Amino acid sequence: MSPNFVTSHFHYVMKRNNLKKLHFYDLRHSCASLLLANGVSMKAIQEWLGHSTFNVTANFYSHLKYKSKIESAETIAKVLGGESKEEAEDKEKKRK
Repeated sequence: MSPNFVTSHFHYVMKRNNLKKLHFYDLRHSCASLLLANGVSMKAIQEWLGHSTFNVTANFYSHLKYKSKIESAETIAKVLGGESKEEAEDKEKKRK
């Protein structure tokens, strides 16, 4: 089976199975997003996708690193004597 066959017949498979319309290429983005969300390094994702440079991968997927931004902010808050989001929410619940 050739790669072109898979790409060109993808929409038939989606339609036949009553799945949401998307392009075959969207699976590539979903794969990278899931890898990143589950802790796979950006460098490993670059190699998996075959991007020519790390920067190409980082430019496409860095916006998905929201969870790591939250974790970084919480770490900084702890170091500076602040409280994490969870601690603030717990404190708010206790006040009510």
